[in-house]
Amino acid sequence: MARDEHIPFIENIPAYAIGALDAEEVAALESHLKTCASCRTELAEYHLVSESLLMAVPPIQPSAALRKRLQSRLPSAQKASRPQMTWSFSRFAMGFAVVILLVMNILSFAQLRKIQSQQANLLNQVEEAQAALALLSSDNVQMLPISGEYVSGTLLLDKEHNKAVLIVQDLPLLTENQIYQIWLVEADGGRVSAGLFRPEGGQAYTTQVISSSQMISDFLGIGVTVEPSGGSDHPTGERIFKVDF
Repeated sequence: MARDEHIPFIENIPAYAIGALDAEEVAALESHLKTCASCRTELAEYHLVSESLLMAVPPIQPSAALRKRLQSRLPSAQKASRPQMTWSFSRFAMGFAVVILLVMNILSFAQLRKIQSQQANLLNQVEEAQAALALLSSDNVQMLPISGEYVSGTLLLDKEHNKAVLIVQDLPLLTENQIYQIWLVEADGGRVSAGLFRPEGGQAYTTQVISSSQMISDFLGIGVTVEPSGGSDHPTGERIFKVDF
């Protein structure tokens, strides 16, 4: 007999072991048990469980009123039986396993997203470090000191190739609603945004490439301010430092 044909009988074995099946189901199951060794073994295991439970509780003689109410609920005492949904042990176990798998998948997805974010941050740090090393190897690089109330560091500047990299030590950490914004200072005092960045926690140094569609040599210097997340059209927050070219 195929395994699928066993399922209706296996699911009825727990109820059969405690006498909870109606006459038709009892007859069908007992007929099946005569030819199925695996179902007989299953029934024997449920008999052991049910007998252990019965022995663990002292017998109590039901009252006459309770006996009458129970008898009135038997299938033989009812004119029309109502279909009932019964949960077997196997169904309960399968449902529990599905819930566990769902929870594990959610946790695995969250962990994967976290790992991907960490990998993206690491790749960005590597690229910034490579840009700084490339500038240091240039004959035209200028190393301008950065000095502020909170920070110190160096600005690597190559005006000929329109490249610049900030290397800043101990930048204060920001809230989720804040970000650092780089400004290029024009001759008339105007400010042009040159990028946004946020330092990673636990790192002593922050490296940030400065990008500009205009020649950096056209500007007089740069500054960094604290702005709302997403940046601003012009400086609105506290200035952290300024470097003149």
